[in-house]
Amino acid sequence: MHLGPTHHERFYWHDGSTIFLVDNTLYKLHMSLLEPHSIVLRDMFTMPATASGSDDDERPIKIGAPFTVRKLDNLLIWFHRVDLTVLDVSALTDILELALFLQWDTARHFAIQALKDSSLTASHWLSLAISYRIPDWIEPAFKDLMDTLPQTFTTEDSMLLGQHIMMLIMTMQAAIPTCQCNWETVWWDGLACHYLHPDFPSSPQDTLLKLEKTA
Repeated sequence: MHLGPTHHERFYWHDGSTIFLVDNTLYKLHMSLLEPHSIVLRDMFTMPATASGSDDDERPIKIGAPFTVRKLDNLLIWFHRVDLTVLDVSALTDILELALFLQWDTARHFAIQALKDSSLTASHWLSLAISYRIPDWIEPAFKDLMDTLPQTFTTEDSMLLGQHIMMLIMTMQAAIPTCQCNWETVWWDGLACHYLHPDFPSSPQDTLLKLEKTA
């Protein structure tokens, strides 16, 4: 027997203004509280099809990906301050994803700040940074990954970063000894011995000319 949509046990407010359907669950929310925080929600309710909202269970506003019941629950738990202690890394990631989609700055800021206190692997940090556009996390995560021994990378690292980034990291790691060798050859054995000579220092221009003649 097919069961129709059911009311959410927590977020179907009987005095709410607008009914949404996510998967098979109905939410009745106070849009006057939510709308001011999100550019997307404000724009959505200027469109003719949704401007008047919906307060009828038979005609809810259906929303799909990236929304799921779990993700929307986590966003609403944060917004209504229901119980922030239940917001683990997975829940904070849900909030970060929906905040980016909805262009909801305060939700995004909360999730980023809360995640900073988490103990995550460098792969996880880089994955979050790329997926949710957090540039400040990219450089430190990438540096940590470059210092990671190739044999210690796990299947989880590969799944988080994807094949392209894993190959990029390993290629760069393999190139480091060559870069070090080139640096020692060109700088210490070439430029430095002329430029830093204690008795007969050369100007940068003269040093380059000497290197060109001996190249």
